[in-house]
Amino acid sequence: MSEIRWLLIGSDRRIEECADVFKEEGLNVAVHLYDEVTDELTNKISEIHPTHIVLPVQGVQGRLNSKLFSPGTVFFTGIISELQRTELESEGHIVSSYLSDERFVWNNALLTAEGFVKEFYLETNAPIARTHFQIAGFGRVGRMLAHVLAAAGAKLTIFARSEAQLGEAEALGFAVEKLSSDVEFKSGYLINTIPSQWLSLQSEDSLRVFDLASKPGCLKPGMSSAYYTLHLGLPGKHFPQRAASYLADTILRMCRGKE
Repeated sequence: MSEIRWLLIGSDRRIEECADVFKEEGLNVAVHLYDEVTDELTNKISEIHPTHIVLPVQGVQGRLNSKLFSPGTVFFTGIISELQRTELESEGHIVSSYLSDERFVWNNALLTAEGFVKEFYLETNAPIARTHFQIAGFGRVGRMLAHVLAAAGAKLTIFARSEAQLGEAEALGFAVEKLSSDVEFKSGYLINTIPSQWLSLQSEDSLRVFDLASKPGCLKPGMSSAYYTLHLGLPGKHFPQRAASYLADTILRMCRGKE
């Protein structure tokens, strides 16, 4: 293990906490607590020659030069462009996504749901009990949101395109609506979990939209609203230690699978 040199990259607080977990395991760890690819990061890579690199959930801003790394460098990634993945793999590096680990994704989804609750209280000063929420999408985050909000006494309507998701939500006792291009939402709160630009809003729309999906969010290009907010990285923002433990456990399990 002494030959393995870790570099953890990202401003998400779980990255720093994850580095602490690795250090407690006796690993050789360095961190770059920014999301951008900068000269400082490039110099650090050239200086320490990392063998194992952890990238942030939302990905880095900019392109990593795949020629900087020693052949066979192992990358553990969140969201990564196909171009960046192809460049790294073409240089003989190993690229694995911790977002493909089901245990990590489900635990992260639960922390996202609980993080949303904190964001909602802070931003609205409104109660959840007896409040109507509309949730777009019923994947992992949508399911965990429904679970957490329903437990707090919220009234829910689930919007989804998939008949399987609609059937599951309905079987669990939630009101459901088919998500279509001409769907109309009731006034109040909409929580988006769909990672695509599908929603049309006008600047005068008063629908309060909390977007929990990845960048660039759910609004169609050119659309804007004063009542729309994008909430990224809620697990690392509100629960950095627990989020870091999930990330560290996942990466170390992935490492054992490569031995």
